[in-house]
Amino acid sequence: MSAATQTPISYDVEAEIMIDAPVEEVWRALTEEVGAWWPHSFTDSPSRIALEPRIGGRFYEQFDDTGAGALYALVTYIEPFRTLRVSGAMGMSGARQYVKTYRLEPGDGRTVVRTTASMLGDISEELQENYRTGGEGVLVALKQHLEGGAAEGAEATPTG
Repeated sequence: MSAATQTPISYDVEAEIMIDAPVEEVWRALTEEVGAWWPHSFTDSPSRIALEPRIGGRFYEQFDDTGAGALYALVTYIEPFRTLRVSGAMGMSGARQYVKTYRLEPGDGRTVVRTTASMLGDISEELQENYRTGGEGVLVALKQHLEGGAAEGAEATPTG
């Protein structure tokens, strides 16, 4: 019997974006309206993408009315209007774990959203890049949802 062994990789990605909306609106979009702006899905037209904003709440995609779908993650930490953390596979197959933290910082009717995405497991360089650009795309989609249209100059800034 042959056995294959691979050393797991730990990988963190940080990014931030300024959104021209008060923290209460950003929080509502992040927790209650995620299905209106979330840019990644397993199907072309999922019937629902939702996040249940409570400890143990699901972040999931429902494909259709047959019960088919995918559990992205569970809410593992929540401080309303300040911090949201979800943990799960986020669509990665194999022995992988993903933890995403959103930190909201209000100021003068605007909100800075900072994220940290931590991955552990069999993470290839290609997957690292996909999650870096995908994480930035999530922030841009959130900004566009709240500001309307193309949100001029919408670009997430990698940090760290």
